[in-house]
Amino acid sequence: MKPTPMVFEGCFGWLHPAPGLRGVVLCGPYGHEELCVHRAWKTFAEKLAAAGLPTLRFDYPGSGDSAGDDSEPDRVRAWLDGVKAAVRRLREDTGVTELALVGFRLGSLLATAAALELAEEGQGVDALALLAPITSGRKAVRELQTLATMVLRPVCNPEPPERASWLNVIGMPLTPETALALSGLAPCDQPKPPAPRILIADRPDAKTPVKLAARWRAMGAVAEPMGISGMLEMVQQPQRAQAAAVFDPVLRWIAAGPITMGATPPPDRPAGLMTTTAVERPVFFGKDPELFGIYCTPVLADPAGSRPAILFLNSGATHHVGSGRATVVQARRLAARGYCSLRIDAAGIGDSPGRPGIADNLLYHRDGIGDVRAALDWLQAHGHARVVVIGLCAGGTPALHAGLGDNRVVGQIALNPGRFELGDGTAVSELMRTVAFRSTTEYLLEALKPARLRASFRKRARVMGLAKRLAGRFVRKVLIRTGLTRHALRMFRRLSAEGRRVLLVYSSGDMTLAEFYLHLGEGGRALDGLAGIELVYLDRADHSLTVWEARDRLNLLIDRHLASLDTATTDPAASGLADWGLGLPSGERVG
Repeated sequence: MKPTPMVFEGCFGWLHPAPGLRGVVLCGPYGHEELCVHRAWKTFAEKLAAAGLPTLRFDYPGSGDSAGDDSEPDRVRAWLDGVKAAVRRLREDTGVTELALVGFRLGSLLATAAALELAEEGQGVDALALLAPITSGRKAVRELQTLATMVLRPVCNPEPPERASWLNVIGMPLTPETALALSGLAPCDQPKPPAPRILIADRPDAKTPVKLAARWRAMGAVAEPMGISGMLEMVQQPQRAQAAAVFDPVLRWIAAGPITMGATPPPDRPAGLMTTTAVERPVFFGKDPELFGIYCTPVLADPAGSRPAILFLNSGATHHVGSGRATVVQARRLAARGYCSLRIDAAGIGDSPGRPGIADNLLYHRDGIGDVRAALDWLQAHGHARVVVIGLCAGGTPALHAGLGDNRVVGQIALNPGRFELGDGTAVSELMRTVAFRSTTEYLLEALKPARLRASFRKRARVMGLAKRLAGRFVRKVLIRTGLTRHALRMFRRLSAEGRRVLLVYSSGDMTLAEFYLHLGEGGRALDGLAGIELVYLDRADHSLTVWEARDRLNLLIDRHLASLDTATTDPAASGLADWGLGLPSGERVG
């Protein structure tokens, strides 16, 4: 049966129907870790449903596609209430008589605490599976603090006073109030087990599973440790669906024993979500495969109907919520200004199915343009004849290509695009090895470090891979600099000739600038004089634009670009952008 999008108590989720009366609620990781594991977590839910277990996965309040924001108060209470609401909803919609809670990383901590509360309320769960668990709120806060310091960020302008004390965890806010409340969460220290049957799965050499299992067995629970390799690696970068194989031992544990059939099909309920500024609903569009997106509209519709719609593309292999949840925040912010938007997952990314024979999470794949066209068709069918396409990093390239020959695209905003051509696609891991270095010299110096060199010579494939990547870089430079290929310049010239309005934004000193300068000259000088093409450097900004103060400055650039396309806005002062001036010269620095 097809998974069903759903909304309950402000949470967005997916119900994966199945006939069994043993249900599963998945409590995923938090923040950046959830972005990394999202597609594999989806596949895990599909496998559970295929085993006959109705499964619900969802976004915590203030995260993903759910309502709210993590800067709001009482977050820990809201997260726990979200878990309990998911349990109630799965029971109500399917009639399951057994229920297992599965938590991954911070989700393990929340699942344990929620299971204890449900037991107190007489609604306890039958089984609890904790995967690579964070076993106390204090440990959770320490890990979030460590993660925040591990990511290199530019020295930025001070944050506004209301954000000055927040911790920026790769774009996700951790307020002092949330950190304090989270630090006080210690469900594993309670004098009773959270469920009758418990699994604690972690790396094979971890001691925590053994200690916890012994503690809960002494309290009367059937608790067992399990060693599984590869779970922590899953939260380091966006994973393909195949990575869900790591969870197969957990699936077998949950599905063990006879499963009674008789679950009811999910009721046909609207899955709309209303916030203070926007109304959102899940949509499906295109075919072969059918793709997924979230359509966001203003609470108060634009009476003139003149504003273009916004189409948000994936930021690399991150699903449609965006790096640091930026796409969700941006969509709802623009809805408050009267703009409709559609944030989508291309085929093989996030919640959209893949194409047969093509791997998941491929970036810069030529078939991605077909996905963009399908989204434009859907928007046009719903009354949006004019569209602005926005993409970050690998999403910036199809955002630029989308305007070629398509008059529905009146504007494009490309943020730190890493390449300008589309082809057979590049895996995330491969891209990390190449784009992370600004020049071939820098890449070679890193590869020739003694430790890396010794590791490479132990594996012939590594040596061959290094030689292939270096040769590829050399050939591309020769082709571009000798003028044998000028596809990037030709693309921008065509966009200009077709009347497109393009805003090209680069973080100053970004790792993608080497590619940009290679194609278009130092400082992008080849773009000088091209009508409608605007280049802006955003000072003190990181690649994924997770620095909030830099996002504020980017918001002003986006608003100004949209105002220039909005036929209803003829007075710059009416858009609140008068002080910025609409005649910013190409290559201007902002910040």
